[in-house]
Amino acid sequence: MNDINLKQTEDQDIGITEESPESIKNNNAGVLTEEIKGELPQEAQQIFVAAFKAAQSDGMSEEGARQVAWNSVKNQYEKGSDRKWHAKGEVTAQHHKAVTSGGN
Repeated sequence: MNDINLKQTEDQDIGITEESPESIKNNNAGVLTEEIKGELPQEAQQIFVAAFKAAQSDGMSEEGARQVAWNSVKNQYEKGSDRKWHAKGEVTAQHHKAVTSGGN
């Protein structure tokens, strides 16, 4: 068996598959509405789909899965004053002053 066939067999054995952009689009067709596609950046769409599918695989209803998916997006993104979704940045202005107590 040549290296390429061996690699494909190994990937299939552990569940790795290479999906074309078209097949990914088709798999997400029922999850992402046109409104969501137009509103969320690509990375946020991926978060939405992953959370939605995970919630449904846990037996959650479609409505419940959508709520979980939106909550997952809102954990990492927020809607700005420009009405667009932006990734939340890390809080860089945190205060890490050591607290010391001493006696007089």
